[in-house]
Amino acid sequence: MSVRNYATLRDYIQANRCVTEEYTDVVLPLLEGSLPAGLVGSLYRNGNGRFEHQGVMYDHLFDGDGMIARFTFDETGVRYRNRYVRTAEFVEEEKAGRMLYRSFGTNIPGGMWKNIMNMRFKNTANTSVVWHGGNMLAMWEGGLPHHIDPDTLDTIGRYDYDGVLRNSFSWLDRQIMPELPFSAHPKIHPTTGIMHNFGTVPGTKQRLVLYEVDPAGRARITKTVEMPSVIFAHDFVLTQSGHRIFFLPPVAFDMLRAFAGITSPAASMRVDRSSQTTVLVVAPDGREYRLKTHFGFVFHYINGYQDTNGTLVVDALRLSDYPESPGMKEYLVGNIPDDTDMARFVRYRINLDSQTVAHEVLSDYQGELPEIHPNRVGQPYQYTWTIGRPATHSMPLLDHIVKLNVQTGEGCHAYETDTLPSEPIVVPRPGSTREDDAWLLYLRFHAPSQKTDLIVADAEDLKTVARLRLPHNIPLGFHGLWLGDSTTN
Repeated sequence: MSVRNYATLRDYIQANRCVTEEYTDVVLPLLEGSLPAGLVGSLYRNGNGRFEHQGVMYDHLFDGDGMIARFTFDETGVRYRNRYVRTAEFVEEEKAGRMLYRSFGTNIPGGMWKNIMNMRFKNTANTSVVWHGGNMLAMWEGGLPHHIDPDTLDTIGRYDYDGVLRNSFSWLDRQIMPELPFSAHPKIHPTTGIMHNFGTVPGTKQRLVLYEVDPAGRARITKTVEMPSVIFAHDFVLTQSGHRIFFLPPVAFDMLRAFAGITSPAASMRVDRSSQTTVLVVAPDGREYRLKTHFGFVFHYINGYQDTNGTLVVDALRLSDYPESPGMKEYLVGNIPDDTDMARFVRYRINLDSQTVAHEVLSDYQGELPEIHPNRVGQPYQYTWTIGRPATHSMPLLDHIVKLNVQTGEGCHAYETDTLPSEPIVVPRPGSTREDDAWLLYLRFHAPSQKTDLIVADAEDLKTVARLRLPHNIPLGFHGLWLGDSTTN
């Protein structure tokens, strides 16, 4: 295996330079094309605003401090605003001028003795942003979401759904983890409007906790599933039929090593590549099914639904192996192996009657951060859009925008030399009926100029419709959200 540090890759990594300024409604200059008349509303994105603190580099891609960016489209153009999420940990560290908290993949400098028995982890609030029940929430899977003002982007505070997310399993469980994790990938049922979510909770027993939040924002725990270990699950699938589907790989935290301060939680992961992945299906009536499939790891699912014959179909971006912490740290400094494992488009078919799981690869493309038409969640669908690359691409980077027809396996891509794109958000055109009659909104970092642009593209052919320039570089972040102009009113 060879590892290269491309000169151009070092330029790409400059996309992750720390953001030091917060802007308020700056009008973005239009550099190319024109803005569509029907595109009115706001794009919100969440992600790392910085990858270091007081000169100390974070060791993991997931550890950066969360920053919300908003792009408001109206008849005058696009206005840009950004704000760091003022978590309690962020505020304390800013005041102290030093790192006070451990993170998912980064221990406090000073070795084991600075970290032993220190279970105070920073809630980075950096993974996604959700609108539901009249509330905007910045999400992080290891703890509570944070309530955000959608107009000012000010942080209102931690959000525990009137105490539902406070740990009540036992006194000792509360000492171990007082706040219940609430994953950054909730799913809203397309018919009922109920938001479903989950959290993996370490404690006296290892638990997978399932939540429901009704359209008015009232939450409840609907089910608790005991697990043999604290398995790392980042995402799940909700079908319109009401099935909740979890792929639980043999990838688990070694809580004793993390508790002892020997490693960060991320670096404590134990991977049993000789074991299979458990597929847990929770039926609408609460019954549980446990099936087995081959080893692999999925960060993100594309979509899932129940077919006309009752088969559960799950489309995922599957890695053949789990990306362990040292590789994440190397990526942040620009060292990427030529044979870096990248996720493939895979379809699983789950038959609950025969207790079988079959799978097939949908395409030679590789990708991540998938998006679909927002009205097709949990239902049969045709297209997905991702960052990705053709299998023949020479660089170990997901530097293309890929459109894949999941029904036929046919795909196409858009590529600009020396650029890195973010997750593409799908915004349907008003009155549209086709899935790809929509716009794509994404950020694109241009390595030679060290600038970040906002791109509006046609979802059908991926051609750029408009390009606007931000006043600074911005790390490309993780997940975003589009809200029409009347949604938050």
